[in-house]
Amino acid sequence: MTVIRLGDYSVRLRPRPAAAAAGVLAALAAVAVWTATTGTFELSLDRLGPALAGSGTAAEDFIVWQVRLPRLATGLAVGACLGLAGAVFQTLTRNPLGSPDFLGLTHGASTGALLAIITTTGATTGFVAGSAACGAIVTGAVIYLLTRGGDRSGYRLVLVGIGVSAIAVGVNGFLLTRSDIVDAARAVFWITGDLSGRDWNQAGTVAAVLALGAAVAVFIGRGLEAMLLGEDSAVGLGVNVTAVRTIALITAAVLTGGGVAVSGPLAFVALAAPHIAARLTGATRSFLCAALVGALIVTAADAIAVAGVGERQLPTGVVTGVVGGLYLMWLLVTHRKKGVMS
Repeated sequence: MTVIRLGDYSVRLRPRPAAAAAGVLAALAAVAVWTATTGTFELSLDRLGPALAGSGTAAEDFIVWQVRLPRLATGLAVGACLGLAGAVFQTLTRNPLGSPDFLGLTHGASTGALLAIITTTGATTGFVAGSAACGAIVTGAVIYLLTRGGDRSGYRLVLVGIGVSAIAVGVNGFLLTRSDIVDAARAVFWITGDLSGRDWNQAGTVAAVLALGAAVAVFIGRGLEAMLLGEDSAVGLGVNVTAVRTIALITAAVLTGGGVAVSGPLAFVALAAPHIAARLTGATRSFLCAALVGALIVTAADAIAVAGVGERQLPTGVVTGVVGGLYLMWLLVTHRKKGVMS
């Protein structure tokens, strides 16, 4: 471990996490090149450089700068938001299943989006995204209130989240049955999750949410790490457990809401990214690598979705759902002896 001192502060650099982050960044660069050159309009590698510099043909410049790069940037930001949110949740709950998918935040975001689509005639994309973000944040607030005044251990938080998630799923089903065929089709497509048609404004919005969430996560990182030792030990180390838990829950809810609002609920990204990051880094908590792995999962899944089956593209959420479902089954099998909640 290398320690770099910056005045009164110091930064610890561990070789394995640094190497893991560098490897994920290299994979992200490869996926970015793949994304920029593949699709209905194929672009060779020798034409990618001029297009990026703005000196390609009109068609090449448009495809790269107005279609593929905004979609890529959005995927990177959304994946990083979900990966970081999953890492915060799993550290907070000390549970491998602690993620927005199981705690109800993604379903709450879906409820917000469905309400916007079904109850508002001609709801714009921005309005739907804002409603989805509000849905995730309100769900997080409900979970906080239901655990207020009692034991907020990982078990309690997860169980309350699962209950809230089940309620949100029921509400979503009711809303779909009460909608007309056009609104229902649009709602189902949003619930599946996709990155097609994203622009620079949406990418910038998610990037701003990511920057804010990352700053707060760094600020409370030491407190969350101390809480892994148990709440009594954390209190003994001078950690304000209630404040750290509250800030962590709000931060994870905002990160989830910001990501899901733009892409829809991309299943299992927030669950898988922290686990993969932990295996790569060998560390219990690695917020940076979890965010990078989340970005890699989403961008790689989106690239596969664009390739599609035959000549038809797939929604991004279909790919993340299939891959994530397989990962969840593997996770349950590998933890069957010691218990998945341990």
